[in-house]
Amino acid sequence: MKSGKKGKNVAALVIAAVLAAAGYVNYDDIIDILELGESPTQGIAETVATGDMRTTFLDVGQGDCTIIRTEGRNMVIDTGNNDQGDYVVNYLKENGITDLDYLILTHPDADHIGGADNVLENIDVETVIMPDVANDTMTYKEVIEDIDRYQVEVVYPNVGDIFTLGDAEFTILCPEEELVDQSDLNGSSVGIKLVHGKNSFVMCGDAEEKSELAMVKRFGSDLECDVLKCGHHGSSTATCDEFLKATNPTWALISCGQDNQYGHPHLEVLEKLRNDDVQVYRTDEMGTIIAVSDGENIRWEFSGEK
Repeated sequence: MKSGKKGKNVAALVIAAVLAAAGYVNYDDIIDILELGESPTQGIAETVATGDMRTTFLDVGQGDCTIIRTEGRNMVIDTGNNDQGDYVVNYLKENGITDLDYLILTHPDADHIGGADNVLENIDVETVIMPDVANDTMTYKEVIEDIDRYQVEVVYPNVGDIFTLGDAEFTILCPEEELVDQSDLNGSSVGIKLVHGKNSFVMCGDAEEKSELAMVKRFGSDLECDVLKCGHHGSSTATCDEFLKATNPTWALISCGQDNQYGHPHLEVLEKLRNDDVQVYRTDEMGTIIAVSDGENIRWEFSGEK
């Protein structure tokens, strides 16, 4: 992992002073800038890894689906769009996954929950973790109906909550309670830091800059990770400068569809990552991508389908 950023508070002070002198910020803005450099209010610990953890970034086109397996425990984060549900289920079954400890639905947009009804109908799901916001779509309605039908426990997580998955743990990073907003589904995204031994992954759905800054303020350098799954499919609305500095990843993963209508990933994000010497892997270019952690090192496997 790359070295941490030193002198962060000093840099923030200098920036604040320059901006104030130029008349771009007032006193309250300066306080906000300085607060981002304060000690975090919450820490995240390493775990003791006893075997390999496989994190699969499944190629579901313009959407998200991540599968985590470790010590016989399984978790899925998002399920792609409606037309990807059967594919997700088949992939799980082909890899011997018939039950999930957790199904995290980061937020109720179709490209993240569209296949969830297929998963719920074909895979034994113990717990669904999702934000306490709804969507007025048939896709969302079908997912909620299946959650009720199969009597699956639903958890609306709080920032700082810790969940165990075999020899790994994940901590809820977002959304802060005040950012859970029915009118801002992306900003309500559930995000986690997944830790396996000394290795870690930060994955935050479609969380955008406002949520990222809140994470920086709360967790500070404890956001540092080996792998950052860029928010919102590599959109410029996410992966803000402060968040990228705090996470300081070695690798960045972007899940998006080939030639998608949104232009994801955006050039601004790719340039930031390149300038920060981050290795970028993209599902639109490489297909399904798998990170295998032994608790000390991460090796990568690629489907070669693209």
